[in-house]
Amino acid sequence: MKWSDEYRVHYYYTDYNNILKPAYIGRYMQETAWNALKGWGPTPGYLQENNLAFILTKISFRYYAEIREDDTIKVETWANPAKAIIFPRHYRIYRGGETAVEATSEWVLLDTKEKNILRPEAHKGVLKAYDDEELDFTVQKRIKMPEALDAASEYVVRYSDIDTNFHMNNARYIDLICDSLYAGEEAITPGLKKRVLSLDINYSGEARFGQTIMVSKAAVQSDYYDYYMKAKIKDGEQSCFDAKAVLADGQMEGGL
Repeated sequence: MKWSDEYRVHYYYTDYNNILKPAYIGRYMQETAWNALKGWGPTPGYLQENNLAFILTKISFRYYAEIREDDTIKVETWANPAKAIIFPRHYRIYRGGETAVEATSEWVLLDTKEKNILRPEAHKGVLKAYDDEELDFTVQKRIKMPEALDAASEYVVRYSDIDTNFHMNNARYIDLICDSLYAGEEAITPGLKKRVLSLDINYSGEARFGQTIMVSKAAVQSDYYDYYMKAKIKDGEQSCFDAKAVLADGQMEGGL
């Protein structure tokens, strides 16, 4: 079973080239998965009443075509049967009948009161909507960082970052990663096109309001531009996330 919703892309979700920002791709996927929970369960109300929350641990995106203002997109999501303590969930975005983006992710079910990760059997009766399709790529189990990383930049978690779990929303990390891709002295002009081919994020700890995230990065050039990022909470050893973004210059073949 797959759940799907349609959306029209708003102008203010796009970047300086009128292309849908990666974080808003994440938000459309997040919204569709949330609607699936409301429709098929376990509903947000059930999760709250039972002190439960699905926590994203890993997600990998693959981008095939650019999405622009006023495009109508169909966003599809489905869950595979749980494996041990992992709940796999996949996503696909269609534009004009063609696949524009895919993503695969892994989640765990957390007891928010006891702070314990639960096995699927604990709430087996409410987890019913599954589909057997798997994507032809998997999440990155471990992102191997280069030995040398640039000096860390700082980001203070703000009110606008926080969601109903009282920590930084998953899509806001994508904004933070993309901001880091344009950091430095590089000027943003109409001729500058950084085309994101893939993005892998491994989440390792939550960031809460008022905390400072320290982001270190490194760029490695091969056939493409590989950007590696490591983030941790300042004034402590808590890791926050590891990420890898692969970029190319120019416009996608599927772009307009």
